[in-house]
Parts: sequence; structure tokens; C-alpha cells
Amino acid sequence: MARCPECAGKMKYNPDNRLMVCGSCGLSLSRYELDHYWSNIRDERGSDADEVTKAKNRRKEWLDWYSKSKDEKKNY
Repeated sequence: MARCPECAGKMKYNPDNRLMVCGSCGLSLSRYELDHYWSNIRDERGSDADEVTKAKNRRKEWLDWYSKSKDEKKNY
């Protein structure tokens, strides 16, 4: 089920006009336009996802360090 990029409502395919139509806000887009719209949103949020990944990696590294013994920490 496709989601509306404007309001996150459910979009249904309307075969009469060959468009995806949002049940909440009424936005009508072709499948190509909908895919293009979502890819633009993902590109804009890409930097946010990178930051989240970096934070997860830092936390994992810290947990790895924390779980080591004192002797291993000295050599780290």
C-alpha cells in the first residue's frame, strides 16, 4: 500500500484516470511521480540517516570497549 508523501495517508490506484489518489488529502499522482517524490524525500533525509548510523556505530564501539577487561582497555 502506497503512502501519501504529503500527509502519510493511504493512496489507492484509480484506474479511471490512472493515478494514485490519497484518501485523506486527495493528492493525485502518477506512479512515476509518486516514486520520484519519495526518492526526493529520501535524498533529503539521507544525511539524517547517516547521522543515525554514525551514532549507532559510536555506541557499538563504546559498548565493545566497555565490555573489555581492564587489561584490554589499557591496550586499546
